[in-house]
Amino acid sequence: MYSKRIVVLSLVATFGLGGLCRAQGVQPAATSGSDRSQTSTPADIEQLTAELAALEARMKELEARLAQASASGTPPQAAPEPILVEPPAPEEHEHTMRMPGGGPELKIRGFADLNLGFGSDANNLIFPLVPPGEPIHNTFQLGEFDLFLSSKLSPKISFVSEVVIGADHTNYWGLDIERLQVTYKASPYFAISGGRIHTSIGYYNTAYHHGTWFQTATGRPYMYFFEDSGGLLPVHEVGVSTTGLVPGTGNLELHWVAEVSNGRSSDPTGQPVQNFLSDKNHKAFNLATYVKPHWVSGLQVGGSFYHDRMVPVNVPHVDQNISSLYAVFINSTWEFMNEAALINNHSDGAIASNNTPLMYSQISRKFGKYRSYFRYQYVNGSATDPVNIFTGRYQGPSVGVRMDYTDYLALKVQYNRLDQRNLPAGNGVDLQMAYAF
Repeated sequence: MYSKRIVVLSLVATFGLGGLCRAQGVQPAATSGSDRSQTSTPADIEQLTAELAALEARMKELEARLAQASASGTPPQAAPEPILVEPPAPEEHEHTMRMPGGGPELKIRGFADLNLGFGSDANNLIFPLVPPGEPIHNTFQLGEFDLFLSSKLSPKISFVSEVVIGADHTNYWGLDIERLQVTYKASPYFAISGGRIHTSIGYYNTAYHHGTWFQTATGRPYMYFFEDSGGLLPVHEVGVSTTGLVPGTGNLELHWVAEVSNGRSSDPTGQPVQNFLSDKNHKAFNLATYVKPHWVSGLQVGGSFYHDRMVPVNVPHVDQNISSLYAVFINSTWEFMNEAALINNHSDGAIASNNTPLMYSQISRKFGKYRSYFRYQYVNGSATDPVNIFTGRYQGPSVGVRMDYTDYLALKVQYNRLDQRNLPAGNGVDLQMAYAF
């Protein structure tokens, strides 16, 4: 109502003052050169007078309505405020760059961590830290320096890369391109990615990549340690991955995954991920599926099957099958993750296979800025396995607390105990500062 009254008064001021000026023979200032030579006629004055009378009548009608609304106790309605849509929260301090002259926008995010380790089993990245029998000293450790790069090449094509610089027990820095993939997403039912990707084995390997800031604990479970840190699973692969939602599954939300890759190197002492050359013609494949039922928000249940044929030198070839199952429940307060996998390696001509079971279970609860957590894990590698670089049993609990000091910096304290077959139990405490920039 007020806004309409303002419009009316503005019109009155405009036309009324203009009419008075013309009635007195004064031309408005904002007129063209040809208008300045014209003078008002009696007909002009009569027309302006009629317009002014109509505007005054309209204003009286609006004032009457306003008085009626005030008498009834109903406050006049103000003009509606524009609806402001809050932009999504910034994605971990992302920074952007654009090529000169246009082109796709490159987003850059970074993650890093600093650790202080006490004891033989404090390290969060290397499994085991050093060969048995060598001394372990308390130490500050620089973790991974992770640069996460992403770009939208078109509405349906995207690019993701992770460049990681990190040190190991030799104290030398190494640079790895951990992920380098281009994805074409045609619809929710089909997407295809090519490049170096994280293999869809289990849950943790696809939910948590590099950057310890994302993870509740200071490091990954033993079963998902990276290949160049002693991990037994092929957590990285170079090849093609396809995935999508199964049509008609509704609230069950059933997904499928199918992948083909070079597979893991047949030489356990060499570069595990075959980035450029493959040591065999046939390729590894991985099939996975999972559900995210809507009636239990935060629940995801799935499994996978991976097959490869490895060709180690001077020994029989090995068929490798990896089966996995998992069930996780994660919401803003609770985190409950359970995963198990079985590596089955069978050499040509052998009677028996070599089986390596792997598992972990982790539960955590958030209290404000603090999140307490407990993890138990188990890995038991067959002593006669022909391709696993580490064998033996590794099991034990971890307990810790994470505090999100700011939105982009977390402080963690974690205690680990590791029991090994035929070796003394190990203990370690890790203090970690993980941050995003």
